[in-house]
Amino acid sequence: MTFNSYSFIFIFLPIFLFGVWGLQHIGLFTEKKQMLMKLWLIAMSAFFFVGYGKLSCFVFLGSIAFNLAFAMLAGMGRTKPDRLLKVIAIICNVILLCFFKYMSDGAMPVAISFYTFSQIMFIAELGNDEKQCGILDYLCYILFFPKVLQGPIADYKNINTGIEKLHEDVLDFENIAEGMRLFTLGLAKKVLLADVLGKAADFGYGILTTATAMDALIIAVSYSFQLYFDFSGYCDMAEGICRMLGMDLQINFDAPYRAENIAQFWDRWHISLTKFFTKYIYIPLGGSRRGKLRTYINIMVVFLISGIWHGNGWGFIVWGMMHGVLMVITRFYGKYKRNKETGTVGRTVGTILTFLYVNCAWVFFRAPKLSDAKVLLGKLIDPNAWSGLHITVKLAECFMVDEIWYIFKVTPISGWNKSNYICMWIIMIISAFVIFRGKTARKIAEEKKHPFLYGVLFVWGVVSLGGVSTFLYVNF
Repeated sequence: MTFNSYSFIFIFLPIFLFGVWGLQHIGLFTEKKQMLMKLWLIAMSAFFFVGYGKLSCFVFLGSIAFNLAFAMLAGMGRTKPDRLLKVIAIICNVILLCFFKYMSDGAMPVAISFYTFSQIMFIAELGNDEKQCGILDYLCYILFFPKVLQGPIADYKNINTGIEKLHEDVLDFENIAEGMRLFTLGLAKKVLLADVLGKAADFGYGILTTATAMDALIIAVSYSFQLYFDFSGYCDMAEGICRMLGMDLQINFDAPYRAENIAQFWDRWHISLTKFFTKYIYIPLGGSRRGKLRTYINIMVVFLISGIWHGNGWGFIVWGMMHGVLMVITRFYGKYKRNKETGTVGRTVGTILTFLYVNCAWVFFRAPKLSDAKVLLGKLIDPNAWSGLHITVKLAECFMVDEIWYIFKVTPISGWNKSNYICMWIIMIISAFVIFRGKTARKIAEEKKHPFLYGVLFVWGVVSLGGVSTFLYVNF
């Protein structure tokens, strides 16, 4: 089951929410109500995951059984587990992840990266909290469906604190309305923008040998925008679900393409993954405590691992190394630049250059082969390729949105020579505005304005669910 499906929106989510709200108003002792709430969350989260097939369920169940057995052996938080046992458990989790990512001939269980990282975080922190962890607490944390597919990689304490409060009578209509607005905005990002941009990117990477320079530019930017709206859309929907419950989910995405440098980018993109790598890889390697050279080496190691984690291929390694190199340069420059605030022009230039660099790195991330990435980037930097500004008609037609085209058909626009390109420019301009100038979905949802617009977006998004697509980060 996925957030952008009829079964989730009209069956699963309402049943889940009404179940939570109903349990909040049952007249039972606190402990019993709390237990029923946790059982409800576990049962519904397990049902949410079951639809992803036997392999995914079997591997997830095995991971849960192994880590739960270890946690029980270690006292489930009552005692400090032996450091060696924790290391062995963490290594076993890493081996499981590496096996399916690199040695299983493409048989990749859904969400294995995210729940494995959550398992590692749980084991690493076991015994650090004075409060005892129970079996239900662990299962709620690891199965919690708003985060299980692609994060955030939140720590046990963060999730458990919110879940423990669910039994309280916290039915708040303002929270529910804000959560619905946030969910709607996330759905619109995914269905109306990310999926349309994805069609163009997929088509474009199939015609690289015949693509023009303008085609190459549209293809590269389309994928960058697609990934942005796909991931931010998921984060908005997950936060929206939690907000309807009265919970605060850890922020995992914060307008990263507005970053002025690569360090800011990674403070805004997949925030929980950045924190995970920093805490469990960068700092144990020595962080910045062992001199400049060692710091730069540690940075490169982290980004190499990040590239390897994202996928099995040289393109992902190049992508990771590109980010690592720029991070080292930024870190080196930061030590010597003057201690004064950058002006508006400097911030704007920094944002543009950072986006261009990140966009080029995404080309290696998305291209099926390194040679394909070289072809696309070669067309962008070849002056001769820019002799004309032609865009392939079939590429432009990938941006066709039926609802917009129906409007065009009753106007003179449909008879224009370049009418096939209008949808493309509308989608690209709207996307660029939302990314670089618009308010974040979180801030818009808090403002309680334009209820009619939310209605339109929700209906439009639901109508467009016919071609349900998975979220990109589920594959990582």
